[in-house]
Amino acid sequence: MNQLVNKQLIFDSFAGKATTLQRKLIDEWCEDPRHEELFYEWLEEWEQSHLQYVADQQSALTSYTNFLTSDRPTDVQAGEAIRMALPTPTRRNWLLWAVAASVAIMVGSFTFRQQLLNKNYETAYGQTRVVQLEDGSQVTLNANSTLRVPRFGFGRETRQVWLDGEALFSVTHMANNQRFVVKTDNGADVVVLGTEFTLYARPRGTQVVLQRGKVELHYQQAGQGEQQVTLKPGDLVNLKRNGVARLKPIPQPANYAAWRDHRYVFEETSLKEITYLFQENFGMSLEISDPETAALTLSGAYPAQSADDLLSIIAEALNIRITRQGDKVLLAPQPI
Repeated sequence: MNQLVNKQLIFDSFAGKATTLQRKLIDEWCEDPRHEELFYEWLEEWEQSHLQYVADQQSALTSYTNFLTSDRPTDVQAGEAIRMALPTPTRRNWLLWAVAASVAIMVGSFTFRQQLLNKNYETAYGQTRVVQLEDGSQVTLNANSTLRVPRFGFGRETRQVWLDGEALFSVTHMANNQRFVVKTDNGADVVVLGTEFTLYARPRGTQVVLQRGKVELHYQQAGQGEQQVTLKPGDLVNLKRNGVARLKPIPQPANYAAWRDHRYVFEETSLKEITYLFQENFGMSLEISDPETAALTLSGAYPAQSADDLLSIIAEALNIRITRQGDKVLLAPQPI
């Protein structure tokens, strides 16, 4: 790095205090791709401590409320027409509206910031996708999933991404042992150094299956604070929505990523449980006619390129009838 270019000089440039010669040095420094991540890191830090505009929300709300509730000359006929067409506003109505508007502005700003700093990779129902990360790691997204990664590269201490859905991670080990962290909306984080694992993170819960390497699952448990589970190859951990984690060894961890090759592996899986797979991966709603049919179980590995292919295989294997009713599919026993 050019020793003349440092954080303070960059900050002076942002503040408009740099000289012409200093700005030229900064321009030359920025042309080096190796400095891109550091530049945006310093830019974010400077913006956080030098906000361009800080709204006085309380003052604005008070001023606007006074404006709405004050007596103002109006056209009598127009005023009567408005009063006949609309309910009489109350102070509470206006306050609620103003607060809602303020919240909408803040949410919009946060959303824009997230879109600016991060990039989303998404899959539709029935689709899988391979994403190659800048550090050499590879992520295979299952259907109906979203991976969010930093748009301007990873930080120097932690490589951090976000997952909503299901994915197979093959993480590259770094020479400096830099951690790789996968965060989820379920409040659980998977921390690794270099490994291959499957992560399921949907509204029903969180599941991690480790194929090789070593990972840690960090999560919150009510009344006990942050908890941690360490997995070794062949381990599966289920984290329920109530914050309880269950760890168990499994004989074939690769089966939990079979969807990557359009294969679906079932091990005495109930038909009821299979309906969740169709909803999450294909956006297809399955209804079962009776509890006995819902309790039927299926085992084996089945190749299928689409939801209809898989549904036909299951219907034949369990000897059930498929009836389509608009967007829904009814599963019932075959008539005797």
